[in-house]
This record gives sequence, C-alpha cells and structure tokens, in this order.
Amino acid sequence: MRTRLCISALGLLMLTAMPAGCANGPEPPPRAVWPPADAALAMNRDAQVFIPQMDDLTRTLRVAVVYNDTHIQVRYEFATEHPSWYHDYLVYRDGRWERLGEGAAGPAPLGLQEDRIAMMLDDGLVEGFAEYGGYVTMHPGVSSRSDQAPEATNKFIPPSRRGELDADLWRRTRSAEQLDRLRDEGVFIHTWQWRAHRSNPVGHADPGYVLDARNSAEGRGMYATNWDGDSRQPLFMFDPQVSGHHALDERTLLDRGYGQDDPYYLYDRTALPFDPEHDWREGDVLPRRYLRDPSDSRASLKAQGRWEDGSWRVRVTRTLEAPNPRDSKAIEPGETYHVAFAVHSEATQARWHYVSMPLTLGLDVEADVTAQYTEGDLDEASAQWHEVPLFYSGQVYLAWLKDNGHPVHQRFADARDHPMSPARIQALAEALVQHELAWLRRQGVEVSDRH
Repeated sequence: MRTRLCISALGLLMLTAMPAGCANGPEPPPRAVWPPADAALAMNRDAQVFIPQMDDLTRTLRVAVVYNDTHIQVRYEFATEHPSWYHDYLVYRDGRWERLGEGAAGPAPLGLQEDRIAMMLDDGLVEGFAEYGGYVTMHPGVSSRSDQAPEATNKFIPPSRRGELDADLWRRTRSAEQLDRLRDEGVFIHTWQWRAHRSNPVGHADPGYVLDARNSAEGRGMYATNWDGDSRQPLFMFDPQVSGHHALDERTLLDRGYGQDDPYYLYDRTALPFDPEHDWREGDVLPRRYLRDPSDSRASLKAQGRWEDGSWRVRVTRTLEAPNPRDSKAIEPGETYHVAFAVHSEATQARWHYVSMPLTLGLDVEADVTAQYTEGDLDEASAQWHEVPLFYSGQVYLAWLKDNGHPVHQRFADARDHPMSPARIQALAEALVQHELAWLRRQGVEVSDRH
C-alpha cells in the first residue's frame, strides 16, 4: 500500500503560553491540535516524516568556551519563542493512570517534550567524524528513520560493526570483548547533553558516548521512570509540604502555566512515595520521570540553564581530566578537538533536531570555536561568542554523503569547507529536503501539495 505524504506551504502554528495560576483566571481558549496538520512542509507520522517549512530549516546557536587550569565551561545561547521545560507526564483519567504526551515524528502532539542542547566531542580517534560530524552515526535501520529496522536500533559508529556501510550494517554488531577493547582505546564519541527537564533542575547535563549505540556514562543517572509496571501506577507523587499539592493540573500544564520556578518536576528530595488511597481527581498529573542526584561519571557535567529574554542561556562545566576514560574524553590545553552541536526545540525528539557541521574546538589554538583561558572563576570569565549555523538534518546516511555521485554530496562538501557560513548551510538544508522528498517518493510515499 502506498502511503500519502502531506505537503503544505503554511507556517507552523505554535501554542501561546499561559501564565502560572491561569486556572483561577479567565477561561483559556480551546487548545489547538499540536502540531496542526499544516505544521510542516511534509508530514506523515506513520512513515516517520516531519520536514520543517523551507523558511524554518536553519537556526543559530551561539557558543562560547572558557577554561582554567582544571575545568572547562561551554556556554550556549539559543533563541526560541516557545521554550519547553516539560517532558512526559502521567494523567489520572477514568480511575486509572495513563501516559500523557508521548513523542512522535516531529513535534510531540501535546508539546510535552523538553528542549535539549548537545555537543559531540572527538579527539581524532573516530574515523570520519572530522569530515562528517554526527552523520558518522547515521545508517540504514536507525530508529526514527523512515526505513528504521524492525528491531530498536540506536545510532552507532561504523567501528562497532563488521563489514561495509550497507543496509544490513546495523545487524553486524561486534562482540562484547571487541567493543570493550574499542572503549579502552577511546574509539567512541563523547556526548554532553543538557536537558531542560531531565537534568537542568538538579544542576547537571547528561554525559554519554556513542559506540555500538548511544550509551550513558557510568554511574547513577539523574532521572528514572516514575512507573510501577506491576501495579500500573506511579512510584512517587509530589510532597504537598514542599510543592503545595499532590499533583499538577492537566489544563494548567497543557496551557503551559507552570513556570521555571514552579514544581513542574519530581525530585527525590521533594517527592513522597505514591499513595493509591489519596483522593485522586480527574485530570491530576504527575511527571513520568523523577529526578535524583547522579553519581560517578554520570555526575561529571555540572550545568545551569534558564530561558529569559527570548533565549535559553546555558552553561555546562566539567574537569579537563576525563572523569572516566572509558566513557569520556580528556581535554588538554593547546590541543584541537572535533565537535558538533545539536538542538532539540519546539517539542521535538529523536532525529528531529537542528545540527551543525563538524567544527574544530581549540584551547587557545585557532579553530572554528576557540576556548579562552582564564586564571579565575569560569563563571566570572569573559568569553568570545561564535555564531554556529544549525540545520535540519534530513534523512541521509554516511555512505551516501561519502559517495561523490550522491545529489547531496557536493552541497555537504561545500558546507564542510565553510561550516560557519549561513548561506552555505541554508543551501545544504534545502538540498537535504529536496533529496528527502525524492527519496520518499521512491520508497512509495506519495507526495501531494495539500493535506
């Protein structure tokens, strides 16, 4: 059966934020479907398709880096009129708890997906990263792609597999002993991911690495799932002595009425064990994640972030020394590293993010992004800001980008030679969209000019 792909030239309709406490104020207008059917240039949930409008293919991430004798700090500024610090909730409805706000292709239907800013870091040990950045992790079969494998397949780098870059590469994972050896040798991409909901409230970003999959650093994570599968109910609820309530209100949440300083998240210091005997009411909401203090290497990235004056302003700080050489990279003064950035915005997840071309990061060495040395407190140091162009990543794979006969190859090569040029990045983004549409047609996904 051929699947229909819906095309629209209309802009993305975003939801208006309501002030905290709006439940006691005027009745809010009915909430629009999120996203509306005409939200994108092309959208087909079943085929894992959501392509932004042509005038929304690129964004800008401002990046600055400072370091001293022991630590390094990466600063971000990202402009967005529709920030989200909400992520994945449970709602009490008809006498039972059910999930509210599952993700989907493109923006989540209820907008309950957190904003995220991430950096990939390589010290020259991952072949191809300097040339292709995050695309070294993109191959046929990877989850959230239109040709995703029947088994859950996370992003991976080629050294974790055996053989050529073909459609079955995802199946040919190396043995556990071989993967351990690669980790010991440092053949992995180090990841720093700041999460507006699942890490920021407890003062952290989330470290990890990509090898056979996207893996977390070792240690206890800063979030866990608030769900007991046996009893089909949450594990924790709000402590009313701390938050003033046992649960959030569904209407206030969906009207974005909980501010950054409100208890919109559960934290292990401010939560209580769930009480099934409490008088739960229709529309009571609890976060599906609860936060806690991380440990070991998982706790290595300290972070603070806040949305104000139309932008996220985020700082992520870590030791220069690798917290754990098997899941993180040491960073040394006078050296140059390869990095790539990504931003999830407008309630998106998975591959629906904006990414940068691979860039160089130099510590007092000339590079695309230059880290500046200071003898004092990193939070007090002045920094040089760099305007990093981001673009919708499309549906291409490493093997295609390496093929000089592929229609996107030359545009990618041109952008790689000028990674900080907004015009070159815009041209690449448009080429990626045209390729994706043509590829979808060849896959039997019909394209029409109206939904």
